[in-house]
Amino acid sequence: MNSLQEPIIVFTDGACSGNPGPGGYGVVLRAGNTQRVISGWLGDACTNNIAELTAILRALEAIRDPSRPVNLYSDSAYALGLLTQNWKAKANTELVMSLRRKAREFPRLKLIKIEGHAGHEGNELADKLARAAIVNRATTDEYQQLP
Repeated sequence: MNSLQEPIIVFTDGACSGNPGPGGYGVVLRAGNTQRVISGWLGDACTNNIAELTAILRALEAIRDPSRPVNLYSDSAYALGLLTQNWKAKANTELVMSLRRKAREFPRLKLIKIEGHAGHEGNELADKLARAAIVNRATTDEYQQLP
């Protein structure tokens, strides 16, 4: 398969220490033998939903070619429901609108629900990144070579 036809594999997670409370997000993107890990601090008055939505938005913003297939895994039923089942947003409406607009740019985007804290290696790493962003109050973005 042509490497541009292979899907970019994405795991996202958001975390808060309290709800609301200090929040962060984590993103893992994998394409070929390269992995990009992104985490971000969202401030002291964040909710779980804001963190989850922001994680997905940041993941999509990090992908340079929206024509590539993308398989995005999230443990957030809320975020995936807003994107795939057209749930009405009662809160965070601007963030939801931005995310929906961005998702429409990806004709080959697959959104896949996974169970959180169930041993999915990519999801566990995204969770670890989100929690580290809270502890360190920092944003990170780095590339890594996979074995």
